[in-house]
Amino acid sequence: APAQASDGALQMLAILQRDARLVDFVMEDISAYSDDQVGAAVRNLHDQCREALLRYVKLAPVIDGVEGTPATLPESLAGDARAVKLVGNVPADGKATGGVLRHKGWRAEKVTLPALPAKHDASIVAPAEIEIE
Repeated sequence: APAQASDGALQMLAILQRDARLVDFVMEDISAYSDDQVGAAVRNLHDQCREALLRYVKLAPVIDGVEGTPATLPESLAGDARAVKLVGNVPADGKATGGVLRHKGWRAEKVTLPALPAKHDASIVAPAEIEIE
């Protein structure tokens, strides 16, 4: 089948499943576990997901600043709603020059996912496993 627009996203999801079992964790009902049990699992999951993500995607902040401190909206990003989301008491005209940085945002500077094989079904995020006894 020809490549689909979603193949890269599914490939990244498959990598996070392979390297960190992220899909297993998210799809599991964790309501029966204590906060301590969930917290212990999340620490390891966080480390593995971070490592996998950093291996394939180079991320950089949209605005490189300290969250919770005053920030000036860079002129190059003014009016770019995809890069900067204005929140709080935004003027009616939607124009603002600065405020408090609540989230620095993330921009993917480089993505280096491995090439997919020619006959690859990207919809399979993780294969089923059957242990032969």
